[in-house]
Amino acid sequence: MNFIEELYYGNIKPNTQNITRSARYEQATEITLKMQEKLKEALAEPERTMLERLIEADDEIVEETGMIDFKLGFSLGVRIMMDCLSVSNNVFVGN
Repeated sequence: MNFIEELYYGNIKPNTQNITRSARYEQATEITLKMQEKLKEALAEPERTMLERLIEADDEIVEETGMIDFKLGFSLGVRIMMDCLSVSNNVFVGN
């Protein structure tokens, strides 16, 4: 099976790839989670619900931004390949 067929049949899932996170990323994530928990503990129920909804909305924004970035990156990659494969731009043909 070629790459396009693998992609079509769902065997290639870029969003499930393991990514090595930097120490800086891990530290920021840890701090964020700790601060969220401390804030939840300090808030009364109505405010805690608001905070949880805020966190969920932020997660949705991050997810949507990731999709947009993926599409833009994929589109850019295709454009680069089209330019590279263009006969008029073929570096192996004498000018």
